[in-house]
Amino acid sequence: MLTASVRKRSAHLIALAKTLHAGSIVLLASAGGVLGLAIAAGAGLFIADLHGRAVADTEQNLVSLATVLADQADRALQAIELVQDALIDEIRAAEIATPAAFAAQVSTRAMHESLRARTAALPQVNAVTVVDHTGTLRNFTRFWPIPDVNIADRAYFKALALDPLLQRFVSEPVQNRGNGTWTLYIARKISAPDGTFLGLVLGAVELEYFAGLYGQIAPQPDYVISLFRTDGVLLVRHPHRDNAIGRGYTTTGAALIALQNKAGGVTRTVSPIDQQDRLIATRALSTYPATLSVSRTTAAALAPWRRQATVLGAAAGLLDLGLVGLFVLGRRQAGGQERLLRAEERARSEHALRTQYARFGVALDTMTQGLCLFDQDNRLIVMNARYVALHGVPPDLRQPGTTLAAIRSHLTASNGDRAPPWPAPEEAARSPASFTWDLADGRAIAVKHVPIRGGWQCTHEDVTERRRSEAQIVRMARHDALTGLPNRAFLREHMAGVLAGRGGRRTAVLYLDLDGFKGVNDTLGHPAGDALLCLAGQRLRECLRPSDFVARLGGDEFAIVQSGIVAPGEAADLAARLVAMLQMPFAVQDREIVIGTSIGIALVEPTDTESDAVLRRADVALYQAKAAGRGTWRFFETDMDVDIQRRHQLGTELRRALAAGQFELHYQPLVAAGTRTLKGFEALLRWRHPQEGLIGPATFIPLAEEMGLIRSIGAWVLAQACRDAATWPDTLTIAVNLSSVQFLRGDLVEDVTRALIGAGLVASRLELEITESVLLRDHADTFRILHRLKSLGVRIAMDDFGTGYSSVSYLRRFPFDTLKIDQSFVRTLGQDGGAIAIVRALVGLGKACNMGVVAEGVETAEQAALLEAEGCDALQGFLFSRARPAPDLTDILTRRTFAPPDRADARSDRTHQRDAA
Repeated sequence: MLTASVRKRSAHLIALAKTLHAGSIVLLASAGGVLGLAIAAGAGLFIADLHGRAVADTEQNLVSLATVLADQADRALQAIELVQDALIDEIRAAEIATPAAFAAQVSTRAMHESLRARTAALPQVNAVTVVDHTGTLRNFTRFWPIPDVNIADRAYFKALALDPLLQRFVSEPVQNRGNGTWTLYIARKISAPDGTFLGLVLGAVELEYFAGLYGQIAPQPDYVISLFRTDGVLLVRHPHRDNAIGRGYTTTGAALIALQNKAGGVTRTVSPIDQQDRLIATRALSTYPATLSVSRTTAAALAPWRRQATVLGAAAGLLDLGLVGLFVLGRRQAGGQERLLRAEERARSEHALRTQYARFGVALDTMTQGLCLFDQDNRLIVMNARYVALHGVPPDLRQPGTTLAAIRSHLTASNGDRAPPWPAPEEAARSPASFTWDLADGRAIAVKHVPIRGGWQCTHEDVTERRRSEAQIVRMARHDALTGLPNRAFLREHMAGVLAGRGGRRTAVLYLDLDGFKGVNDTLGHPAGDALLCLAGQRLRECLRPSDFVARLGGDEFAIVQSGIVAPGEAADLAARLVAMLQMPFAVQDREIVIGTSIGIALVEPTDTESDAVLRRADVALYQAKAAGRGTWRFFETDMDVDIQRRHQLGTELRRALAAGQFELHYQPLVAAGTRTLKGFEALLRWRHPQEGLIGPATFIPLAEEMGLIRSIGAWVLAQACRDAATWPDTLTIAVNLSSVQFLRGDLVEDVTRALIGAGLVASRLELEITESVLLRDHADTFRILHRLKSLGVRIAMDDFGTGYSSVSYLRRFPFDTLKIDQSFVRTLGQDGGAIAIVRALVGLGKACNMGVVAEGVETAEQAALLEAEGCDALQGFLFSRARPAPDLTDILTRRTFAPPDRADARSDRTHQRDAA
């Protein structure tokens, strides 16, 4: 178009030469003015067209980035709600109906570890907190024990507690006064089946996570990426702006767009935060009341256009100045010869034309996009340098007049004979078109065709890096950041495809975790643990077929989907290979580390429709594998689920047992050897279950230890035993067993002191029995507690002596008062010659250490006689009496002597059950 303008200008100048020769100066001035205006208008229209395209391209880029980041923010926040949903589902499954039951359920160490495990792989999560109906913290992933904190005055607690219809509350961002970081709280209500408010689970979102992510993704320094609540409160902004986070803004681009379209849109406005004129695109989050905003300054977005406009404007100005010069020169030489004037005008016109082309070419060659202009006959008008560089166009095809067919032929040949998806030539001049062209060398080119007056234009832009950035964001949402393996979300997608497309072959799901991984983390630190996880993930991949799928679920847990198997034995073979592979040493931080793995296997059944059900069965099988001694695998069986359900039910009922008064103490007498007089009693704990009757401690004490209930149960046993003993004669003692877990709490001495004072019992009448397992945990702390107990005046007994690992060394380190010979040695007396030798050695060791020696499990007169002959001080067993409740001890307390029974054998089915509390 500019070429035609120059040609017209030359024709006008030649005609004007004739007019000047005739003396028509007025006509020359009018024609020059019109031509100058035409040049200026043509340049202005072209600059305006470039401006529109620059704005449109910027807006499209902003919309694309806002859409991708809004989806990523949704996924990041949904990950927190998955943790909250899991806890809420667990509470619902337990059918908790009262606030007290809820508080007991969520206050355990097991719940604390479960929450920590679920949030370990979520870098955006600062903490997860469980709060009861009064606002008191019941569990908190960042601390154990849980601090005594009440948050009933917080806005999110009041909102959820007072509004029965409100189920979720997203807070305003809160700044940490210590380190200045910002946190967002997402609170979810927890209700009983009847709607009673039980409490809430609170997720703390670390907003610095989003700021860091946006800082990595922002393409240019002038980009601003922000996250607003729908009420205008600023949650996240990159780059950071002091005093901006947490403030409400009603005049931002996001707020103005929301007035027109809540889903998002594009606008231009001056930001109230940095007072910059910006192009802004927003996209509302699909699940949360928040909007993602991406903007860049208008100055930066239009900087390339301004450079082009400057060059084009300068060229048009030079042309207009040339016209003025020609007009002045024409007036001066109006009386000259026509031939000389025509020659001079021709020279000037040619020079102006060359100058115009040069300026126009500079403007085109500075564009970041490749550009071609074609006329209405599909012949090339102009091709810029960027287009040449993108496609390696030879010089002969860059000349004006080259046909569109010739250029397309070159592009097809240079791309491995793969033709681009061009529209028909006649369509290009009639309607706009845009598409992405994937080149053979891996580049992606965004192509746009736009009709213009007298022809059409085509722009090519290399969007390879933009596409890679978008693909990286998508990958981050579906893969584990540490190992690069698929994450839990990707596993669910894969399982959904497996369940939907099953054929004649079967599928197995293997659920595994690393045995000994926690020890590596605790001793060598998290960097070593992370390196070990990466190496383990690499070995897992090496063991699998290309068709198998492996994912990291979080922590040290992995899942494998083995598709297309013929028989379950193939899953067992794979499990055997995995166990062998993971038992081989790992080289981490110049150390050789040996761990193992336990694996649970679940086969996908024809009736399965949900992946979570299959994973749960595999998890149950994993639990059984670990219970079998670790380093092995187990297939899921139906009775496993029954055992787990019964254990879960028993744990739920155990929480209520103490408050319901279902525990009781039975007492077995301790008899002096030789005289057969009563010396005291040993307290043995029983649980009188409402449906199952009397349950021994071997069934429920390990469960109480796991659930963190042993401290309260143990304190009750101490207090009740001391109260009962206080009603007996002052010469009788009471022995109470202690669990090794009680030594971990640090308040055992206080519990014993409180029990003695509460009952008014003399400390010397209380004997505390411990096993060697207590001493295996932490020698220094354990012996410090034992010495404090000894200083109170209570007696300390070593129970089940001889069944541990280093009994003699313990006797040397602590002055025990009593040594109790385990019933396993007593039971074979008179039948096994070695048994009497062991008993003789143990009695001799006890006497040498100035300790009283008690034999447990005495069931026959022959056993009693042999033990008395070897020098035992006291006897205990069914030969004298079974364990009885306190009200049934009246006859024993009255007679206080035990004559030898008429029968030599008082056979019993008793299995010694220690009260581990």
